[in-house]
Amino acid sequence: MEYILQIFTGGWQTANYTAEAITHRLSVIMEKLPVRAVLIGWNIDADLYRTVGEFLHSRQKEMILWLPVFSETDELKQCDPLVDLFGNPVGHLALQEGENFQFCCPLSVRNLHNVEEIYEEYFADCPFDGIFLDKIRTQSFVGGVSGVLSCGCPACQKIYQKHGFSLPAFAEHLKEAGDALLETCGYEAGKGFVFKDPMTEEFFTQKGQYIAESIQTLCRYFHARGLQVGLDLYAPLLSRFTGQFYREICKEADFIKPMLYRRTEAPAGIGYEYRLLLQHLPHTRQYPKRIYDDAFLKQQVSEFTDLPCKKYPGIEINYREDIARTDPSYIRKSLHILEESGMDGAVLAWDCMLAPDSHIDACIR
Repeated sequence: MEYILQIFTGGWQTANYTAEAITHRLSVIMEKLPVRAVLIGWNIDADLYRTVGEFLHSRQKEMILWLPVFSETDELKQCDPLVDLFGNPVGHLALQEGENFQFCCPLSVRNLHNVEEIYEEYFADCPFDGIFLDKIRTQSFVGGVSGVLSCGCPACQKIYQKHGFSLPAFAEHLKEAGDALLETCGYEAGKGFVFKDPMTEEFFTQKGQYIAESIQTLCRYFHARGLQVGLDLYAPLLSRFTGQFYREICKEADFIKPMLYRRTEAPAGIGYEYRLLLQHLPHTRQYPKRIYDDAFLKQQVSEFTDLPCKKYPGIEINYREDIARTDPSYIRKSLHILEESGMDGAVLAWDCMLAPDSHIDACIR
């Protein structure tokens, strides 16, 4: 099994590490593991990437820019915000410096251009072999029910209306139905939860299609610059709520990284997000309790094994007492399941600089 490493260099302005610290850590890891590439970003210090890129290329490894798309970009560019069905701002969570999970509209042409401009202004002169697109979604239940029932801005209203769906009418329906709007009649592998309410079902279907079209546009933009493109995706269990329909969103991607985080108590952590779902839908009974064991991991992986792109699921190997209490056994078992399931490899997420040596050793196959 081959690996892709992931390193968070810090927010746009504040660097977490020096280039020397990164290359030293990579040297240690690459002596032990078969590494294909490194996802690295998104601090804007170009010299850091030139140094790391030279180091990686001398060892025939790829360097791929980790770039947020619909969150964090508002710190560099004026963005069209993400709003709920009534035009109100959607809640967010400031996890750490440089990562606030405050989303902007995923259908806005300006917001898509912002991503292109950020790349051209800060990263185009760096020796990247590809782009890894993160935050390619709307808000999750981190922003409550209004977070997943977004975006409802005027531009989105026009797009939905063009295809026969009225967001204002859906908003009025929400006032009447309340939690019942998100009652489910089951779960369909490869799609996600299926909703009893026809308007809700249609809303999430169209939302997934439009966000996929936005991401396909960015894939074509970066492909035209000779760069491979990877995508950061929510676990299939929850991806539909955030507008990520795997089969559509990855059509023009080279590889995907489903975030199969079973030990993360933060956004994208499966248990964390599912508890928020139950918390914000206290009167909805159709969502069963979950056990995030090995059988659950196998089931989640089975939902995307047939997709045509490369598949490198993300397993968190960093350790943080507050939000990522991982251990070698968890890492070893998770990687064994991915290997058995025929994955192309795994992303050792989300910051190998914070991974104890014991966690790196657990990745040796």
